[in-house]
Amino acid sequence: MRHSPAHPVVRPLGAFEHVIDLYISRNPVQFSLVVELTSPVSAQQLTDALARLQQTHPLLAVGIDRTEERPTFRASTERIGVRQVCGHDWRAVAAQEQTRPIDADDSPLARATLVGDAPGDRGTVVLLTFSHQITDGRGALRAARDLLAILAGQTPPARPVPTDQESLLEGPPQAERPTHHTPGPAAEPAVATIRPFDATAPSIETAELDPATTEHLRSTARAKDSTVQGALCAAAAQALSALTGAESIRINVPIDLRAALGLEDDVVNRFTATTVVLQDPAGSALWSLAQDATAQLRAARGAARDAALMLASLNPTDALQAEAAMLAATTADLEITNLGTSAPDTPAAVAIWGPTMSTQVRDERILGVITYAGSLRLVLTTHGDATGLPADIASRLTRLGSSAGEGGVPATGATYG
Repeated sequence: MRHSPAHPVVRPLGAFEHVIDLYISRNPVQFSLVVELTSPVSAQQLTDALARLQQTHPLLAVGIDRTEERPTFRASTERIGVRQVCGHDWRAVAAQEQTRPIDADDSPLARATLVGDAPGDRGTVVLLTFSHQITDGRGALRAARDLLAILAGQTPPARPVPTDQESLLEGPPQAERPTHHTPGPAAEPAVATIRPFDATAPSIETAELDPATTEHLRSTARAKDSTVQGALCAAAAQALSALTGAESIRINVPIDLRAALGLEDDVVNRFTATTVVLQDPAGSALWSLAQDATAQLRAARGAARDAALMLASLNPTDALQAEAAMLAATTADLEITNLGTSAPDTPAAVAIWGPTMSTQVRDERILGVITYAGSLRLVLTTHGDATGLPADIASRLTRLGSSAGEGGVPATGATYG
């Protein structure tokens, strides 16, 4: 889509969306969710369902007009494209998706890949890929669930154009905030640098906890005054410490503002981020680390509104300033993007994985997490050397949720790939 008055303005980009767009103008940032279907669909069925999904969520039918001082979302009637791939493991396809930047000036800012086991126009895995200006991971999960509903013959109601998050958050401060947790002194993080985009595919590894292990982990975390996210941070910190020898691990954790502030579930960006710092992971008990991480995350959620407004106030004027702002906000040894628990609305899918994502930060490791149909699933995307990291994290989580506690018993509830 090349812009003209024939393409009406949907709305200007919000301040945080503008920061993301400036960053993406030099460094592609897109992410995919992977949906494993219970039965094959044809390319035409998927194309038609995606067209109906665009009628449900307005930002799935826009391009970005950068000709003015503040970019705007402009409407488009173009359909989300569908590419077909035969005979590939979806992990290889998801890695390849990271080598194909989405053109922000074209429309729409999303695409789909249909993966099948044999030649033909039908497939059993759908990859949905989104450019980050239009949504975050939780919004993408909403889109995936609505797509499954459409494929099952349902008609989700059309949503209004979602307001940018700063306009929703501006106003008087919240009345109450949880007590802030203050971690011990942390080593200063190394300054992150950009890895210039060169279309090199990242590596992608997966691991999975079965439903019984996932539920046991959840119930044990509650009993330990922790959360599954806190346990994830603890297990990841120990696994990374074993891999790198680091004595202090920094984990970047996006915070979903929908859950933190009671916002509606829209396909749009609704997040801020915090950094969890865990000291001496190798010498600490996992549940102690999990409780520490949980306390830090609770404090960050209490301050989420102010953190989001602070990010929006940065107001970079060009891509270099946006890079500096994003690097300062996200420097870490690992990012854990946990999209939470999603119960199937229809029997159309057996699993959802993701997000798989690269942000072009040198040596980044991004761990996408979704609990769907009872199973917690991990997928790691990286251009660095982190072989076996998801399997190690899953093994530690399995031991955390087992009745044997941290006694070093073999993990029996996890599978790896």
